[in-house]
Amino acid sequence: MSSPSDSLPTPAHPPSRLISLLGLGFAVVLLLALGLATWTGYRAGLTVRDDQARATQAQDLQAQYTLGLADLDAGRLAMAASRFEYILARDPEYPGAREKLAAAQAALNVTPTAPPPTLPPVVGEDPAEMLAQAEHYVADGNWDAAIAAVMRQRTVAPQHEVLRGDHVIFTALRGRGLARIQGEQMEAGIFDLDQAGQFGTLDLEARNYRAWARLYLAAKSYYGLDWVKTLDILNQLYILAPNFKDTTRLLYTAAVAYGDQLAAAGDACAAVEHYTQSQQLLVDSLVAERLAAAQTACALAPSPEPTDLGATPTP
Repeated sequence: MSSPSDSLPTPAHPPSRLISLLGLGFAVVLLLALGLATWTGYRAGLTVRDDQARATQAQDLQAQYTLGLADLDAGRLAMAASRFEYILARDPEYPGAREKLAAAQAALNVTPTAPPPTLPPVVGEDPAEMLAQAEHYVADGNWDAAIAAVMRQRTVAPQHEVLRGDHVIFTALRGRGLARIQGEQMEAGIFDLDQAGQFGTLDLEARNYRAWARLYLAAKSYYGLDWVKTLDILNQLYILAPNFKDTTRLLYTAAVAYGDQLAAAGDACAAVEHYTQSQQLLVDSLVAERLAAAQTACALAPSPEPTDLGATPTP
């Protein structure tokens, strides 16, 4: 005799297997949804990060521009120029930066012959790392980059190792000042050394070069206009640093020019003195002939009549 259960239909799939298939499908859908959400979040995060980076750079450049304007107004021209160079290295079209850089360079008597150099990027936002990078630039003699790096570091962390940053600026300004004086930018070099003196004590070499440059520029300012003042200054410089730039050549030509002026005015004996000085510096056969002529004229010149100190003035 058959049992009632023998007459029940057999299910096409066992219930447990159907449930497993449904669970697997749900899990796949869930994983896809989670993956899509993760990807969307990742892309959104990248966008936010890029926006934040742009905003940070904009704030940094704005801060540098504001500080550069303050430096320009206060006469800290080298600092101002460095800030505007830093800005243009990162945004060549930054409004007003190129004009302000030209103004700072003009005040320093520096003729801009090329766009500002592209400085190596400062790595990261860690002030310690940025300061270390500035010191690396100093070691390489990259004075502009060193100053710009410290300026950048101070916009991020103004109070971070101030003395160490000051030393970097001092060293960079000193190095750049000496390079400019030895080159063709003496006014700018003097200014750099003056600025460096605000961050530390200048050594003897730097002080000497600054003093020589000042004398040289002073002599050049009178050159061709006042030979007496020109010779007075050049004689001082020649005693201190005869090999500084073309000091010897300038002194020679000034002595000859003043000798010619005196000879033309009829003061042959005074002309002899300056022609003689010129020949002690550089020998020139033409000037030697002028010296001989002046010596002859001086010898033939009538001696001044002696003054009788005991004579009674005629009323």
